[in-house]
Amino acid sequence: MDRSYWGRWMSQTSYRFVRVSRATGYELGNVRVLSGGTITRNDDTRIKESAEATMAEPYDFGPDLVRAYLDARWPDGTVASEPLGTFIPVVPSRSIEGAASSYSLRMYGLLQELLDDKFAQPYTVSKGDNAVDVARRVCEAAGLTVVADESSYAVTKMRAYGVGVEQNNSEVGDTKLDMVNDLLGLAGFRAACTDVLGRVRFERYRDPADIAPAWDFEEGRNARFETSMTEERDYTTAANHVVVRYGSLEDGDGRVIVGEAWDNDPASDLSTASRGRTITNSYSYSELPPGDSVSEMRNYANGRAESLLRTAQSVIRRVTFTHAYAPVRVNDTLSLSYPTGGVEGKFQVRTQTLRLVGGCPTECEARIFRRRANG
Repeated sequence: MDRSYWGRWMSQTSYRFVRVSRATGYELGNVRVLSGGTITRNDDTRIKESAEATMAEPYDFGPDLVRAYLDARWPDGTVASEPLGTFIPVVPSRSIEGAASSYSLRMYGLLQELLDDKFAQPYTVSKGDNAVDVARRVCEAAGLTVVADESSYAVTKMRAYGVGVEQNNSEVGDTKLDMVNDLLGLAGFRAACTDVLGRVRFERYRDPADIAPAWDFEEGRNARFETSMTEERDYTTAANHVVVRYGSLEDGDGRVIVGEAWDNDPASDLSTASRGRTITNSYSYSELPPGDSVSEMRNYANGRAESLLRTAQSVIRRVTFTHAYAPVRVNDTLSLSYPTGGVEGKFQVRTQTLRLVGGCPTECEARIFRRRANG
């Protein structure tokens, strides 16, 4: 179907849920006891997505999954079935009022399976292993399907994961999801996410400025968004001092290399001079930085600190608005043109809440990061 149809007004919409076999991945048929509800996608949560639906009566899903669909029809007769997400049905509940009862079902994204699972014995990743390949193997061993960008990154020292393992950075947890995201971070990837079919996606980090908009929202007769929206400018977490620490006193020869960067420029509105205080971001890495000498490693560490300072001085311009369904997902960019409200620009999606009624009204929070001008 021509993707542009989602920019047109639909003549009819309905929603349905299907049962998906965990063993085969095949759809087993409609789950007619489920209706309505919401789907929530949030890049700041570990499993990225969840859902809720109304349940007409108790239903046993066994080990299987649930997939939600939007079925749409347009005035010219074109029809489409759009998958909206695939979930683990985990928390059925019953509301009681006298003799009457109503039921609902809470569902989680498939990354919950990695978050719930841990290695009882240390899982070691050897020096030279491809970080993304190892992360893929862990997911696939858990029964998940993985779609991954290519990567040649190899870990530079042995790493271990699991219950009670303290070899790595202390901020890395002991779940399989923690392990996967740690390895992806080393390779320059975003944290793992899932797509609408429940596949785990490994995607290399890209600057939002380099990503073409997945959708254009434009004011006018055919606008697909509500004109009431909220705009914020947030610089509460913008740092003016960064410290980067490499190495460990308890590992190898015990060397530690520290890099540091400051913004003390009175002309910068985020500097120590302008804000009157120091706001520090710190980063610790168990491995030493590249370099054949202490001087080279220290230069690398200082350069890394300066790079992280530029990133840490992002001022977030955030817009929250509601639009009709569009094929946009979290971390996609979108173009928003609303001259009447004074909102123009390319934004990156952080959260979405899809209501499974009518044209699938979607509350979207999207943002732009403005770097410091002298970065």
